[in-house]
Amino acid sequence: MTCADERAPLLPEGIDGESSQAGAHEAQALPEYLWDEGGDPNDLELQRWGVFAPEGDRGERLLALVRPLIERREAQQGAPVQVYRVPGAMTALEAARWNKRVFQSADLDDDDRPRYQLMLGDLHELPLALQQRQASDGFVGRLAFDRDDDYAAYVAKLLASEDATPTHDLATTMFHTVHDGTGATRLGHRALVEPGLEHMRKRLALGKLSTRELLACGDEFDPSPDELLQFAAIDHPAVMFSLSHGDGPPRRGWGSAEQQRARQGAMSFGRAGSIEGTTLSDAKFLPGGLWFMLACYGAGTPDASAYQHWLAELKQLGQFRGKAEAVLAGIPAAGERPFIAAVPKATLASEHGPLAFVGHVDLAWSYSFQELDDGPMNRPSKFTGVLRSALRRDRMGISFRELYKYLGQTESELASIYDQGARGGEVDLARRGHLWMLRQDLSAYVLLGDPAARLCVRGGRAASQQQVSTPVSAQNFLGFPVAQSTETHGAALPLKIDELEEAIAKVILGDESAKAIARAYDVDRHELQELADAYQAAGRAALRGRS
Repeated sequence: MTCADERAPLLPEGIDGESSQAGAHEAQALPEYLWDEGGDPNDLELQRWGVFAPEGDRGERLLALVRPLIERREAQQGAPVQVYRVPGAMTALEAARWNKRVFQSADLDDDDRPRYQLMLGDLHELPLALQQRQASDGFVGRLAFDRDDDYAAYVAKLLASEDATPTHDLATTMFHTVHDGTGATRLGHRALVEPGLEHMRKRLALGKLSTRELLACGDEFDPSPDELLQFAAIDHPAVMFSLSHGDGPPRRGWGSAEQQRARQGAMSFGRAGSIEGTTLSDAKFLPGGLWFMLACYGAGTPDASAYQHWLAELKQLGQFRGKAEAVLAGIPAAGERPFIAAVPKATLASEHGPLAFVGHVDLAWSYSFQELDDGPMNRPSKFTGVLRSALRRDRMGISFRELYKYLGQTESELASIYDQGARGGEVDLARRGHLWMLRQDLSAYVLLGDPAARLCVRGGRAASQQQVSTPVSAQNFLGFPVAQSTETHGAALPLKIDELEEAIAKVILGDESAKAIARAYDVDRHELQELADAYQAAGRAALRGRS
C-alpha cells in the first residue's frame, strides 16, 4: 500500500519470516454442509442460483433493481430463485450461526439450496463475514454500487453479454505490473507474475490453455496509467491480472470519509498518479472480461483489519520494525462504515467494463502467492488458475474457487496443529504463525459481479485453437459448406431436422435450461449443446458471406 499523497510505501519493511510466530488464534470452522460434487458445476439446474439482500426496504429495492437477472436465472434453472434476507452486521461466528440456522435450514430440500449466491449491497448493508463464510463452499459474488442505476446497468450489461452471439473463439490473457521501484512490486513480479507467465506459456505451447494470445505489459522504467488504459481498451473478451500498490491514506489521513471511499484502493502508479474510479466510469476497459487486481484495498476496506492483532503482537515482541499505526490508518474511523472500493464499482457499472472483478478487501500480502510455513515457496498457480478457469468459459464463481479453495486447505492444516497442541504435542510456532498470515490473506479475496457470469466466447478448450472442418450435419443446416472453430461430432442427427431446429432454437433463446430441453426431446444434453453451437457458427458464417 502506498501513501496517497507521497506515493511511497507505508510499510516498506514487510514482515520477516520469524515475525509471525506470535499469538494463538482459533481457526474458522470448516463447513459442515457440502454440495454433491458429482454434478456439472456450471449447470445452474443442478447447482441452483440464489440471491442475498439486506433486510428491510433497502433489500426490497435492490431485489427490484436486479429483477431481470432473477427472472433469467429462474428460467435457466427451471426453478424459483431462493431469496435470503440478511441482517446488516455480523461477526464471523454470527455468520457461521446464520449459515447453520437459515441457509442450511431443513425446510429447504438440498437440491434447491443454491450454490451460486449473489449478494446485493455494500459491506455495511450485507456483511463481509457472511460472504467469506458462504464462499468457503459456495460460488459467491457481490454487487455493490453507490447509485441504484448502476445495479440496473450491470444487469443490462450482463444479460446483453449472455444474449450476444459470440464473435470470437477464445479470449485474450493479459498481465500487467506497475514497476514503481518498490520492494513489494519487485517481489510480486519476481515471485508471481514472471513464473505465472512462464507457466501459462508452457501450457499454451502444449495446447492446454484456452486463449487466443498471451500478453504482458508494464513499462519497467516509466509506469503510466495511460499505458494500462490503452492496453485494456481491447475489442474482444479478455482476462487480466494486474499487480500494483493500492492507494492508502495520506500521511495526515483522509480529509473525509467520502474522500476515503472515493480514493482508497485506487491503482497506484507511484509518482505517475493513480487509476481511480472516476477514471473508469466511462472508459473502455476489459469489456465483457475479468479483472483480477492484486493491490491493497483494491476490492474494498473492512471495518477492522484481519492483521491488526498480528501487527500489534509482533510489535510488542520486537519482531516487527514497521509503524503498524501508519498501515492501520486505512481502516475507517469510529462510526464510519466499511466499503467496496470505487474502482470495481465504476468498472463493473460501466457499459464497457468487465463482468467480474477479483480483488482484496484489506491489506494484500505476499503470503497468498509465496508461502513461508515450510520455507519460502512460490505458488503462482493459485492466481493463474483463476484465469485459466475463466478462459475455459467456466462461470466466474467456479474460477474464483481456484483461489479460495486453498483457504480450506490452510484451515484444515491449522486445525491439525491446534489438535496436536491440545494432545500435548509440540507445536511449531513459526509454522503456525505463517499459516495464520496465509489464512487471513486468502480469506480477504472476494469476487465482485454475478458468480454465474461467464466470458462470451465460442470455444472454451485448448483444442478449439485449431480450426477444424465442419461435420456434414452442420453443413446440412444451411445447405452449403461452412467453417467453424468448435469441435462437433459427425454422427447422424439425433432428431428429424425440423425437431432438432426447434430444440436448438430453444437452447439459443435460453428461456429454459439445456438439460430440460434435452429431456423434453429425449436427446443427450451435451450433444444438443454441440449441435446448437454448430448451428450458430454456420449461421454466422452465412451472414458474413452476405456482407
